Amino acid sequence: MMANATVAAEGEQKPAKPKAKRKKSRGGIPLFRWLTRNWVWDGFILICIIANAAILGIDAHYGETGPYHAQIEQWNMYFLFIFTGELVFEFLAQGPHKYFSNGWNVFDVIVVGLSYIATSPAISALRTLRVIRVFRLVSAVPQMRRVVEALFGAMPGILASFAILAVVFYIAAVMGTTLFHSDPGFSDLGQSMLSLFALSQFDGWGDTITRLQGENPYAWIFVLGFTLIAAFAVLNLFIGVIVEAVQAAPQDEIKEEIGEVQEEVGEIQVAQEDAAVVQQRILDEVRALRAEIASLRAGSAPPAA
Repeated sequence: MMANATVAAEGEQKPAKPKAKRKKSRGGIPLFRWLTRNWVWDGFILICIIANAAILGIDAHYGETGPYHAQIEQWNMYFLFIFTGELVFEFLAQGPHKYFSNGWNVFDVIVVGLSYIATSPAISALRTLRVIRVFRLVSAVPQMRRVVEALFGAMPGILASFAILAVVFYIAAVMGTTLFHSDPGFSDLGQSMLSLFALSQFDGWGDTITRLQGENPYAWIFVLGFTLIAAFAVLNLFIGVIVEAVQAAPQDEIKEEIGEVQEEVGEIQVAQEDAAVVQQRILDEVRALRAEIASLRAGSAPPAA
């Protein structure tokens, strides 16, 4: 009896269960994740965006007196409802936190919201906002999205290059206004800025330098020096900054994909740990049942003769 009691006591002492890590919730509803995470869904939305852009162009070309204006207006509403449904499906698939933490989702919400404002017939100018829906093509195509993200990532460098260019323009405008004040293109600081901007784009470059040469034979030095600095040196800084940002964009995308894979691996690990906990619990229950059966058998055994 003492031995059986000891066995029963040992069976009742369950080992400490390993603590399972809290599973990181991906958010959203699995059914909607399955609906929105496939090429059929992406292709359908992309076709709708392109078709909507096409009919908007046709409507703008023929105007309100066009033969298909009423049908185009009706299809515009259909596409608007489709895009609204897409936003709802994506929201349910990702969950509130993940959905609004993505800037492209917020961009889509703003674009679709402006499209609803554009449906108001009270103000005809607001109807031009319908074409903003074409911007959704950027958020729907990953390659275009990558370029836009690269531009935003390069914004500090672009602003620095723009500041340098503004300094160059201001110095050249002051010098041009002082040197060629009698010329209509350099009569004041504002006109000088406009003339220099045209020169940086090589718009009327020959006519400007010929006109200035009549007043000052050394005007070509000023014009040529400004063109070399502004058009060839400073403006190329924009290109360099943007190219560098576009080249760095794929690396950021790879890092993001690696992060998603690591998250999935972590979820698999948590699931395995949960399964191990359940398995250990079942083994503990089996040991307890064995101890209880052994105790019952010992208690019901007939006394020895």
